Amino acid sequence: MRLFHPSRARRAAAVLAATAALPTALTVTATPAVAAALGAPAYSLVSTGSPAPLRADGCAADPTCVLAPAPRGGALDDYAALKQAVDTAATRVRAAVVAADGTVVTPPTTATVLLAAGTYRLTNGLKLPPNVNLRGSGIATTSLVADPTVNWKNFNYGFLVRHNDKKEAGSTNLVSDLTVNGNCRTGAGAPEPADLPGRPGQMCDFRAALGTSDSTAGGVSVGDRWTVRQVRFTNFEYFKLWVSATTGVRIVDNRFDNWGGAESDGEDNIGGGGRNDDTVIERNQFDATIRGNSFDFTNAIRTTVRDNIVHTTPTVAAARKENEYGNMYFEGVASPTATGNTLEGAHITLTSNANYAHSGPNKDITNPRDAVITGNRILGSATVGVLVKYDDYNDADNTPGNIGGWNDASTDPADHVVRIGGNNVIRDNVIERPALSGVLVFGLARDKDAPDTIVGNRIVDAGFGGATTYNTGGGWFDTAGIGLGVGRNDSVYGNTIVDDQAIHTTWYGLQLGPRKSTTASTPTGTVLTGPDGTGNTTEGIIAAPVRFGALAPEAPVNATVGPNGLTWDEPYATTNPIAGFRVYRDGAQVADLPVGSATIPGNLLDADAASLENPAAGTAGWTAGTASKVTRTDIAGAVGGASLALTATGNGQISAYSRKLPATVGTTYTSVASFQADSVGRKVRAGLAFIDGSGKVSRLGTQTMPTVDPATGWLTSSYSAVAPPGTVWVQSLLMVENAATGETHLLDRLGLVTGTATEQWTDPAGTTGRYQLVAYRADGGENSAAVAIG
Repeated sequence: MRLFHPSRARRAAAVLAATAALPTALTVTATPAVAAALGAPAYSLVSTGSPAPLRADGCAADPTCVLAPAPRGGALDDYAALKQAVDTAATRVRAAVVAADGTVVTPPTTATVLLAAGTYRLTNGLKLPPNVNLRGSGIATTSLVADPTVNWKNFNYGFLVRHNDKKEAGSTNLVSDLTVNGNCRTGAGAPEPADLPGRPGQMCDFRAALGTSDSTAGGVSVGDRWTVRQVRFTNFEYFKLWVSATTGVRIVDNRFDNWGGAESDGEDNIGGGGRNDDTVIERNQFDATIRGNSFDFTNAIRTTVRDNIVHTTPTVAAARKENEYGNMYFEGVASPTATGNTLEGAHITLTSNANYAHSGPNKDITNPRDAVITGNRILGSATVGVLVKYDDYNDADNTPGNIGGWNDASTDPADHVVRIGGNNVIRDNVIERPALSGVLVFGLARDKDAPDTIVGNRIVDAGFGGATTYNTGGGWFDTAGIGLGVGRNDSVYGNTIVDDQAIHTTWYGLQLGPRKSTTASTPTGTVLTGPDGTGNTTEGIIAAPVRFGALAPEAPVNATVGPNGLTWDEPYATTNPIAGFRVYRDGAQVADLPVGSATIPGNLLDADAASLENPAAGTAGWTAGTASKVTRTDIAGAVGGASLALTATGNGQISAYSRKLPATVGTTYTSVASFQADSVGRKVRAGLAFIDGSGKVSRLGTQTMPTVDPATGWLTSSYSAVAPPGTVWVQSLLMVENAATGETHLLDRLGLVTGTATEQWTDPAGTTGRYQLVAYRADGGENSAAVAIG
């Protein structure tokens, strides 16, 4: 599977508000079964420490407060009345006194518009000047609903509530204690708990009815030093809460859902960027009916995301035909902090902004740097728990960006700036049952210049219900507690990786470097022991505490379960030579087959191989090629007993041929053998000889040749080819390259089969359970990727 947020076409989707009446009391709480099982706090509209809503008598006693008229009801428009209330409040604001150097000498005063209980219908977005607050009578009692039926273009790339595009030194704004509703599902969105949104995944109702764009009617777009508190966001097509080009924004104790038959499009719940600075997002809750990421900033600095609760469920994702949602994305965000969050079915990603169109704010690239991800609980993620990716792009001249800092910007249209990443801390998080690895760090080495720290995390049951191997685009990882694909001198210690399932799914504690790396990136100097001697702890994992991806051989192929047990083909030989195979049943090793199986399934040479054990049978039908001599030896072979000895009588290639067997044109044949050097190491390979009716011989052989020497032990080579037209006979052809006169090499486990399967294992317990199969490397025993069978 291709993993982790490939280049996405970001679109702005409009949000339309519903007309459902809201109750006057707040008693609603959702308790998803999965949340209860994993210990995630249930979604609830109840405030977590926010002040009580402003009352009408409190507003009447405040000369800076304007009490807005009650909603007119039905299909009547309330926009004009609310705009008038905002304009009146603006006249009661006293501007700040600002010195010549920009310092605020006297802060401004603020004014407030208080909304009554009920549902306000708006045909246009409400713009708040600096220092004008908008407060409702309660999160479940006051609602603003978008109505695009008069002129939907009033909401095109617009919001129900937004700043008025004017900045003022020292200004503040508060939006609180109300619901904003985008009317994606007409009339829906009442605060009534639901397990599923209304008509999941289908476009918003007004899109077809009015022919609107997909960027209509967002929720709230904030300005500098805005606070949005105890606001419920529901039923939107466009972004629910937008934070861009701001400073000092506080998003506190809000709620996001699609209750009461509502649905949303896939835009982020809290989104934005625009180099916003010092945004704090805390104590917000996201119900399992949300759609899109819970949070996603692109191009920002000093963002704090803390103590939020995100729910998702596989049922909702499947209803929308999506794999996952609700994730937290920091894309091109410098110095962020994510702490104390609970994510159910979602994960946290730190990445660059290189996956967007390389123009405007995304022409220059910011990699993850100085992030602190600590104390989060990530439960049942559909992919990883925490992901860090370093990335850039090449300009038209095929060169990467020029290294720069946060305040550097490119001026050359043909070039761009890249801000290098690193020094990220992932500490003391609890990650339970991610479908893939718990923590995964990968990308381009050129885009990281400082070590990361991954310490004190507890990762439980990685690989739960997910794939055992996956492609990051820069190489392959297998399921591990932690995967580290890039970096120098990174610290990875004090972590606990546990698999406590009856059927284990976590293969490794730590994988260092990807398999099949396409970026030539691999970590070096990784520190696996802390200053106090603390290492990493593993329990219940399938294979090994640490594995090195670059040393992994190729995996077995065409593995199947049949009447005679498991069969598979020899893997493609690479620079990582294969010494044998391991078989696992339900995550527990049940067989170790050095070199391969003792029996080659369907071996056409079985009689010859058996006769090797009989001294009177001599060389068992094997003949020598040029400059070669074939003899029988009693030296223990690859699978015990005797072997063939192939001795060079001259310099160059030496070879041995099996006896001729009848062949059928168009049939695939495979030759296989295991080799061992009795003296100096040489390259070896298997091949086939096809013979036609005239006696013409076509000799073919694999071009992948492992080196066999006394230190590596027995290694296997195989070769498959289709019998060409005119073929009458076929022979197994086994070769040793560049031999010197007098050298001897051993051959055993000799096979010639129709088809490609040359390995076989029969479970003594019978073929029950689910099997996994790996090849392992000759020197060190590093596993290949695991192949699931059955």
